[in-house]
Amino acid sequence: MSIKSNVYRLIKPGEFEYTTIEHDFNEGDVIVNPTKASVCHADLRYYTGNRRQEALDKKLPMALFHEGIGIIEDSKHPNFTQGDKVVIVPNIPSRLRHGDFEKTDLMDNYDENAVFMGSGYDGICQDRMVVPGENIVKIPEHLDEDVALLSELCSVSLFPINQLKELTTASSPQVAVFGDGPVGYLAATALHYIYGVAKENLLVFGAVEEKLQEFDNFATTHLVFDYDFSSHKGVHTVFECCGGKFSESAINQAIDLIDRQGQLVLMGVTEDLVGINTRDVLEKGLTLSGSSRSTKIEFEQLIQTFENEEYRQALQKLIPEKYYDIYSKEDLNKAMDDTAAHKGWKKTYLRYHWA
Repeated sequence: MSIKSNVYRLIKPGEFEYTTIEHDFNEGDVIVNPTKASVCHADLRYYTGNRRQEALDKKLPMALFHEGIGIIEDSKHPNFTQGDKVVIVPNIPSRLRHGDFEKTDLMDNYDENAVFMGSGYDGICQDRMVVPGENIVKIPEHLDEDVALLSELCSVSLFPINQLKELTTASSPQVAVFGDGPVGYLAATALHYIYGVAKENLLVFGAVEEKLQEFDNFATTHLVFDYDFSSHKGVHTVFECCGGKFSESAINQAIDLIDRQGQLVLMGVTEDLVGINTRDVLEKGLTLSGSSRSTKIEFEQLIQTFENEEYRQALQKLIPEKYYDIYSKEDLNKAMDDTAAHKGWKKTYLRYHWA
């Protein structure tokens, strides 16, 4: 069975096209009507053309956005029915795709035959999506949609934490986060409210004092400019959440900071190669790992964790006061242009009004 979907596709940086595409609707699938989406920095990189040209040529035209919620229109999956409100899990592993793919023992996050919405695969900027039933999680009726819309961004922090054998050791009881933006904030809130890292053992390093003040309720903050990283002792794990042009300095400051046999988790995305102090990585016996996505497990974990009122209150700092209402591609351009021009701390939320 095939269904049609109206979609705003980015055809080149700065330009959307309103068109119609088709999806196969098979056993185990659900049809989701996206109602709201949130803009990610990855979406902005496509929209503003801040991706390598070969990536733009390969992935466009494409519907943007991988952070979103919607309502079930129809279901061929036993766990979901029409009218269910759901959050969308954007990473579709090969085991859930229709087609003949080589079996893999890799985690869903690293499956080379997986597809990811809004990254070479049409994302949550269409009125009807067909996704595997395993790629949605129900939203409880009592949960604020504005909080649920943060699920994907929050989940990205949970995944690498869940993979670690240990966050701290008896001799190195501290965890550090580099980055005072939304990714760093969500990593830090997860470490404190979900994994129980105490304020005195949770260090956050940033470059803007006003942004660091947002962390004061649950973390110990420091400006990077005047900190003696080499002399600090007690940090076992560091999460690098800067990305972009700040990745290199953050990674090397983290290498100076981490105790021997500690670990560095890279979460910041950059288009450029960065120089790393491999001498100290070798001497200290550090472990480096990378992560930028998540799995359904983290979404389910979050839906339960959102019951924590203190955690929800911490997340409110990223939720905007209003939505951008999307009736046309012009509305979408305005939302993206405003977001690109004013890269503030709060997220950009979109509310769809499909014809």
